[in-house]
Amino acid sequence: MYESLDLQTPNAALWIGLLFLLIGAAVVGHAVWRRKRYRSGVDQDSRYAGPDRDVDAGRERIAGIVMVVLGAVSLGYAIWGMNHGQDVMTQNLNTKYGVESVEDKGWRGNALLADLTMPDGTVHQDVTVLFGESGEPDVRGGVLEPIR
Repeated sequence: MYESLDLQTPNAALWIGLLFLLIGAAVVGHAVWRRKRYRSGVDQDSRYAGPDRDVDAGRERIAGIVMVVLGAVSLGYAIWGMNHGQDVMTQNLNTKYGVESVEDKGWRGNALLADLTMPDGTVHQDVTVLFGESGEPDVRGGVLEPIR
């Protein structure tokens, strides 16, 4: 009857994506700096003076680009997951209480503080909604009664 909410995966994907983007950008920057330095001829007595050092810098750049792409994919998944969670939350509240729209004011664990708008235009402000494992919402404070 209710679709379950996944509150953790989008947040984890967000932080993993940001971390991968940051590290990937640093690796790409370092690779570009190395390649520029090798090609200028300034670094002839470097620690890595092998004949394929340009190739090595290219590999480093490719590894950094892969990390940036993985970070972007992870961020895209996080954004999709957060939007999907918002849709599921609104759908579950509509199913149980007939709520038309939800204005999210913040989460504390599995408890949501929100303004709930009813079909007749009534707005219940600062309502606490708890979500169970099944996704079933439970409005606290006796503000709303289940319609079904």
